[in-house]
Amino acid sequence: MKFIKLLFGEARRDRTPLLLASTLPGVMMSGVIALVTTVANYDQSKGPNIYLMAFFIIASVALLLAMNYALNATTAVISNFILQKRLNIARAVRSLDLEAYEKIGAMRVDFAIGRDLQTIEEAAPTVIVLIYFVTQLLSSALYIGYLSLIAFAVTLLFLGVATFFYRSSYAHAEALAKEATELESAFRSSFDHLLRGFREIKMNARRDTDLFDNYIVQRALAVQDLRVSSGRGFNRGQTLSDAFFYGLLGCMVFLTPYYISNASTPAKIILVIVFSGGAIASLIQALPAVSRADLAVDRLDALERELAEATRAAESGPGAPEPMLVHGITLRGVSYTYKAPGGQPGFHVGPCDLVIKAGEVTFIAGGNGSGKSTLLNLITQLYAPDSGEVRWDDKTVTDANATAYRQLFSVIFSDFHLFDRLYGLDPAHDDLADLIREMDLSDKVHYKLGRFSTTDLSSGQRKRLAMVSALAEGRPVLIFDEWAADQDPQFRRYYYEKLLPRLKAAGKTIIAVSHDDRWFNAADKVIWMEEGKVQRVMTTKAGA
Repeated sequence: MKFIKLLFGEARRDRTPLLLASTLPGVMMSGVIALVTTVANYDQSKGPNIYLMAFFIIASVALLLAMNYALNATTAVISNFILQKRLNIARAVRSLDLEAYEKIGAMRVDFAIGRDLQTIEEAAPTVIVLIYFVTQLLSSALYIGYLSLIAFAVTLLFLGVATFFYRSSYAHAEALAKEATELESAFRSSFDHLLRGFREIKMNARRDTDLFDNYIVQRALAVQDLRVSSGRGFNRGQTLSDAFFYGLLGCMVFLTPYYISNASTPAKIILVIVFSGGAIASLIQALPAVSRADLAVDRLDALERELAEATRAAESGPGAPEPMLVHGITLRGVSYTYKAPGGQPGFHVGPCDLVIKAGEVTFIAGGNGSGKSTLLNLITQLYAPDSGEVRWDDKTVTDANATAYRQLFSVIFSDFHLFDRLYGLDPAHDDLADLIREMDLSDKVHYKLGRFSTTDLSSGQRKRLAMVSALAEGRPVLIFDEWAADQDPQFRRYYYEKLLPRLKAAGKTIIAVSHDDRWFNAADKVIWMEEGKVQRVMTTKAGA
């Protein structure tokens, strides 16, 4: 099983002690069972047998100590494994470009570091229990062989046939469990639409009914059917195993005594088998948990392979000097095509030729679906262009310097995420209180103890708080995607008439998406996008 291999592989230098501690309790338990069968035939008139009592105490203490060590060691190994997996996945996600991130999907990563790792963590103690019971059964079988070769042969026959039938049922049940887990991802995706699109759903009864009846309910029912079928498969295997166990027990009670000369031996064998019944039941109950952990390991491996293949090279980290923009940003023949499902080409942008001079205010205009957001992603190198080049002053932007290049920008996307802290900045930022006041948020938000007091604000207020964060970063290039769209008339006027001119006067380069042609004179030039192409570039009075 993959999960068992993973567990002992992660143990490294502690692998041998862990294996010994896992198998020793089963051997000790078999010794205890053998002791019980011996004491059952002991002549009590002779008084207590001190040696047998001592062996019982030693075996019991050894069993408990070894099991405790194995469980603690397993907890430490799996905890370290989970820590490393989370950090490795986080590092890999950090290194993705936007295209790869969108392809892999946030939900899949969230599922991996949440449910999959939790499944692995919960199954870890089960492995030790599994090894314990397997060792106990093997040791008990050897003890039966010591008592009677005939009984040993019969035991092996029954166990072999039971194992064969259980494995067949187990394999089918495991396949159904895997299918259920994959379908559950689709169910979670549908349910996520219910949670994140709650307002839109409340406004559209047809959408509400379609999403619920045809996707949430249907996928939930399909998952249930697969779970039930899988559970029945595991239960069928357990029933078959129980049937063979009772068959073995009946054989030992009614048949084998006639072939064993020692009258006390059959009773000992029967007692061992009765003890083994509990081990068999616990063993079968543990297997589904290990099976789920195997599936979780498979999904984690597949995710890590995709992350590794999609990782984009990075040149600089936090210690690199702050980049500067001296001359400007130039796009030469830049184009990009979205990859539709099945590998077919989707929406195409470009080829685009643009010059964005340092210190200028540039507006990008165009209808919905014209390619404005894609152009921003190409300018910022969130998307690597399929052809053409992006130049930063006198340098061509490549994978090797893309990370450094992106440090030029502070961006407020139309679907921006508002952080609760100014990550990467000095918590004691001198201008922060002034910026919050300038955005008219002083009565709502305070920055204390290294974080904003709240981000539970209206859409316009959230955008203003995002502006606070963007300005606090002090980057040379600022990109605003429809920032004024959610603002009241007062702040919209402030944005175009005061904030943008002040930022330009401070030497900032501004790239802003705007539909409001009443304020186009606030820009030095306006770029019109249509059907993925730059249709025209107009120089305004401000840029004349």
